[in-house]
Amino acid sequence: MSSSESKSPMAYGPWKLFRFALRVSLSAVLAWFVLALLWAFLPSPLRDHDPDNGSIYATSRLRTGKTLTRVYDSHYFRIEHNNRQGFAIDYKLDMNDLTLTIDGSDHPLPIFKQDQTVDSVTEQINATARIGDRDGANLPWFEFADAVLLYWWIQPDDLQLLVDIIWTVKGNGEDPLRRMEVQVAGHPSRRVLLTLEMQGSDTSSIVVGSPGRPYSFSPSKTYPIRVALIHVIAPTAVFVNDLLGNFVGQVIESVVTAIFVLFVIAVYGFFALAIVFSLWRCVGGPSFEVVVERTQARLAKLRENERLRGLRIEALQEGLERLCQNERFKKAVDICRNGWHPEREMARAAEVEIDVEKEASPKEGPD
Repeated sequence: MSSSESKSPMAYGPWKLFRFALRVSLSAVLAWFVLALLWAFLPSPLRDHDPDNGSIYATSRLRTGKTLTRVYDSHYFRIEHNNRQGFAIDYKLDMNDLTLTIDGSDHPLPIFKQDQTVDSVTEQINATARIGDRDGANLPWFEFADAVLLYWWIQPDDLQLLVDIIWTVKGNGEDPLRRMEVQVAGHPSRRVLLTLEMQGSDTSSIVVGSPGRPYSFSPSKTYPIRVALIHVIAPTAVFVNDLLGNFVGQVIESVVTAIFVLFVIAVYGFFALAIVFSLWRCVGGPSFEVVVERTQARLAKLRENERLRGLRIEALQEGLERLCQNERFKKAVDICRNGWHPEREMARAAEVEIDVEKEASPKEGPD
């Protein structure tokens, strides 16, 4: 009979397919946990931490044609119908047309008025803000801007608001200071959301300003990575929760309860062990080492019994031996036996150090 015919039929067909599916499933779960850990503990280096309250980053971002996302703390910028902790607005500057586009606006806005004859001109436009909180799936150490935006990615919620655009001109002559301000409509005395300043018509002099911390923030450098990760782990988590929500919740609750019970048992067990050793010492019982030797001897006799060979008594002996040789266990036994005296440990360490110094110092010969 050939070797292929002698193989078990369980090595083929459904059994092999089951093993393959199990391996793929375990690999997928492991990969998900790795991505979740990366999402949770990825550092968040700041982009707008500079002495100019974020103007360096905002200016370089807009002048290169990229979108600037600024996240504002709702505590300092009150907006009607906004029940979230923060809101984000996107800005984009076109250096060719010298126009600023605000997310949700009907048209791009010129950064200065060519025919402006008065000191101040105001226009009210619509804008769209992404709103979110810093809790939910976010962890406490996430940056505020990252947390608000990640919350929005999981639970998208947009807020329509009105903003006032104010153009001002200061100074006379060919190079007046032109300024454009964006602020929440109806509150002229509050902080502005964004400012652009330009000296005359020199586009190289454009400077973008925004409120510094804690009023507004920019996403961290690793925020795009977290967004990519959340697109992978969030749908999977939602699917598993919908499919096995109650079961997974019960399993997690059981695991947490078991860990807590084991911790309590360990703590109370240590105190019980200390009490037992104290009473044992008071009644003059044998030492711990003698008890271990007697236990090992009895286990050795039990190993000789043919009926008890299946109980793996030798594994129990080896575990007991490893436990007795463990330094931490020895220290715990010593504390239970003699009490905890840290001053003695310090004095003993000092004596050892003195002895080592004496041995290392050169001995003086006879004169």
